[in-house]
This record gives sequence, C-alpha cells and structure tokens, in this order.
Amino acid sequence: MADKEKMKQLIWDCQKDIAAYLPPESDISEHELLQILIARLDGSQAKEALGDDWQGWWPDDDDGGGGDSPLPLQPLPEPA
Repeated sequence: MADKEKMKQLIWDCQKDIAAYLPPESDISEHELLQILIARLDGSQAKEALGDDWQGWWPDDDDGGGGDSPLPLQPLPEPA
C-alpha cells in the first residue's frame, strides 16, 4: 500500500531536482536531469513510498523479449 506522506516527499524531491535544472547557470544537462529523476523514481525512496506492490516504471512486455527499457544496464546512484 502506498504511503501518502512518502509519496508527497518523492514528488517534492523530483520537483526540486527539476527546479535545480531550470536556471541556465545550473550546468546540469537534460541527460543528467533524466538520470537523476530515473534514479529517484526507481530507487529506494519510490519503493518505500509506493509500497510492496511497486514493480518499477517499466513493466515486463508481453512477448518476454525485454530490452525496451531506456534504463542503463547498471543501476544509477540514488540522488542525495
């Protein structure tokens, strides 16, 4: 079962990540921002917020072929 307060915190943290990217002087590339958001949304914070039934952002496809996920093969470090 999802935890309402942890979900709010997860959303707020993602908003902070995006806000840090927006100013031109941030020197954070679009690619880096996406890596940060993917790591946050697929990391322990999201798993805690969404509960035991969370399966990640990329469900298995029906043909079993896999490989459709844009996520890297190695896990990204979780944002601070």
